Amino acid sequence: MLNMHIKVITTDNEFDEVKDEWLSFEKKVESRNITSSYIWQRTWWKHFKNYERRNFGYNKKLCILFLYSKEDMLRAIAPFCEVNRKIKGLRYRTMEFIAQQWGATYLDIISDRLSEKEYNFLFDWLKKNKRYDLIELKYIPEFTPSFDLSKKDITVLSACPEISSDTYDSVRSNYYNKHLKKNLRRRQNKIKRERIDLATACLVSNQILDRFEEIKEVSISKGLSSKHSLYRDTWIENFVRNLVKSYSENAKCSCVEHNGKIVAYILGFEVNKKYYFWDCAYSRYEKKIKNLGLGILCQDYSIQYMLAEEIKNLCLGTGTDSDKLRFSKQTVGIYTFLKRGNSLKGKLLHIIKKRCNQKIERSFLKELKINLSKG
Repeated sequence: MLNMHIKVITTDNEFDEVKDEWLSFEKKVESRNITSSYIWQRTWWKHFKNYERRNFGYNKKLCILFLYSKEDMLRAIAPFCEVNRKIKGLRYRTMEFIAQQWGATYLDIISDRLSEKEYNFLFDWLKKNKRYDLIELKYIPEFTPSFDLSKKDITVLSACPEISSDTYDSVRSNYYNKHLKKNLRRRQNKIKRERIDLATACLVSNQILDRFEEIKEVSISKGLSSKHSLYRDTWIENFVRNLVKSYSENAKCSCVEHNGKIVAYILGFEVNKKYYFWDCAYSRYEKKIKNLGLGILCQDYSIQYMLAEEIKNLCLGTGTDSDKLRFSKQTVGIYTFLKRGNSLKGKLLHIIKKRCNQKIERSFLKELKINLSKG
């Protein structure tokens, strides 16, 4: 007899009530998974629980599991939710992580080290107490303490370039590729030679909110390059504003300014001395300075600033495009866990989704190989 038990969170009020317990447990296990943090999860749920789109799913319901040992000690928090989806004309019910539907970096069961018995107890509880067609959990990092990534039910989803260093000089020597260093020197020399009025700043907390309209304007200018801006969606804009307010001093926005106006920014959040780059853009409106590489300059400045603040671990965000890999080719893989549900429909859906996930894995690994070879 294992003598473990589970407390299930299914309402917003219950989500609020476990705040202190969740935050205390995060600290105890030294969790650095920003999108698994209580602040992120609760803010995300507040804004998107009723946001119904194809990627976000439909009729979402909370199913957060708190796992306790026989000594009534909290051992794990599984931030799950139930979601309705559709694939190839088939409607189905799936168990997912909260926030994997959009905006995630790393997601996981929160624990210091989940034993096989504890892992099985969690999923056996789901099987006995919930009705679903699939379990599909995304954005699991390769440093997960909960999942065995060698199993057949795991496939590669993407990766995040990361930097871990004590000094900026060390980063330039060990992470930046030769082309990037040369590019930065050339642009910085041009700024000095032509006496271009550029300045840098790092905004925190209310400073970000006070200048949010400037940030929004820069982001919306991405449309001129046929790229999407987050802030054309008011739901997402309100979510970001609330995140900044909730994270307070741990919300940091590195900016490049021209004549006192923001022309490039990187917005991110710090968790347990690890900084996550999350949203960035440079202005397409500033034609006179558009060839300066504002995005590159802003990212370089942000890295300098965070290291100066003794934040020695940096995640450059989800995805491995060549622009990110020139700053760091050291990547952390992120994975998808897929498990058949307890319904008759689950068998067919599992076959379909497994093939889809394997296709995503092959495509990503091929693209990563090409991008790593550049530079």
